[in-house]
Amino acid sequence: MFRKYFLPLAIILILAVGLRWLDPLLNGELGDALIIVLRAVLLFGFGLSLNISKKRRYETWLRKVIISFVFIFFLVWDLGYIMIPELKRFFDYLGLTGYIVYLIYIYCGWSFFD
Repeated sequence: MFRKYFLPLAIILILAVGLRWLDPLLNGELGDALIIVLRAVLLFGFGLSLNISKKRRYETWLRKVIISFVFIFFLVWDLGYIMIPELKRFFDYLGLTGYIVYLIYIYCGWSFFD
């Protein structure tokens, strides 16, 4: 019962409190980058905590590699290290900005161990 309900809730609480306390302490470009990485890792961990089943449906390593590349791509995109104008326009057209990227982090965490 703890893993099913309280672990995801605890991760959300840690995410909210941690980012709230760290945001004023970390200034500048390095601080902003650290906040983005921390947010992505905690949201990925939240996605991992959503999958509480003991039985895995897929045991392939290729799926985990693809999900890892998608996660790293969106993390590097969110940090601003990759800036392809055509891809940015395409993502803006699809609405893949802001909190949608955070939902992608959660989905990657959930599907990594599914």
